[in-house]
Amino acid sequence: MREKRTFAERTKVLKSDEVKKKYFLVFEGSDTEVIYFDMVNSMKAEIGLNSLIELVPIIRSFSEEGWSNPKKILDRIIKDLEEDDSGKISIETFLNWIMDYLRETDSIANDRRVRNTIWEMMKQVCENEFEKTLEDKVKNVEIIGNKILEKIEENYLIENLVSKLSDIIEHGGWSYEKGFDEICLIVDRDKESFISKPGNDQYKYVLDRCLENGFRFCVTNPCFEFWLLMHSDKVLELDKDKLLNNSKVTSKRRYAEDELRKIYSGYKKSSYHAEEFVKNIDIAIKNEKEFCEDIQRLKDSIGSNIGILIEDMRS
Repeated sequence: MREKRTFAERTKVLKSDEVKKKYFLVFEGSDTEVIYFDMVNSMKAEIGLNSLIELVPIIRSFSEEGWSNPKKILDRIIKDLEEDDSGKISIETFLNWIMDYLRETDSIANDRRVRNTIWEMMKQVCENEFEKTLEDKVKNVEIIGNKILEKIEENYLIENLVSKLSDIIEHGGWSYEKGFDEICLIVDRDKESFISKPGNDQYKYVLDRCLENGFRFCVTNPCFEFWLLMHSDKVLELDKDKLLNNSKVTSKRRYAEDELRKIYSGYKKSSYHAEEFVKNIDIAIKNEKEFCEDIQRLKDSIGSNIGILIEDMRS
């Protein structure tokens, strides 16, 4: 997991010298939620968010691309923070830092095959030169890092990459300050995201672990489209049982998304006009209170607690 760098600078307010509190937003999805909260960040002043906060989206690193299971995502967050705290990072984490740097600086083509090849090459260097697997800890970042970067320079004709090792290390990890900043895990409560059966209740696991670690667990049941639907009073006219079940109404769309497309013409998960929603965020907060907002009951009840998150960001 990595911070989306456009938001990741910790700043100070010049007049009062107060450090801004960060809300680290960790999404289950990779498109819809990111688009929405990017717009929330852009419209902070218009919607009344506290000026002394920063929104920091957390996005997947290379080896985590495609992940959507909330339990798996949460476990990785906890692992990342433990590594940050101890200063002992795994080989996998270090290789992700390198891949993140290469992608953010456009040093390599944004081609999955190319990136896969680089990843496998880095793994081979670690295994053959240092007898290290992805799970092993990095004992000497400089030695391993220089060897890996030299290999990438040689094979991909990238100049001065080895000299960037200090930048890669500096920008790796999180800027999270425990006890001050907040980590918000924002997920759907759909049947495909969470396994919920005797002996393997992932919803309870994630909730308990969030409470243990002081994280905020933000859930929309059945899906994020329902939170978007709340930005219109028409949501109150919809069939609650159909919303909760959220069955497929076409081969590609479920009930909530289908109703959303009727209200907001042209909506697509990966491309939509988020400003249309965010400008009506007070309507969404009001409508959310007509449904469940309790994190315990959201496991089985239609509703959301994202409105509560937004209200807290205003205080």
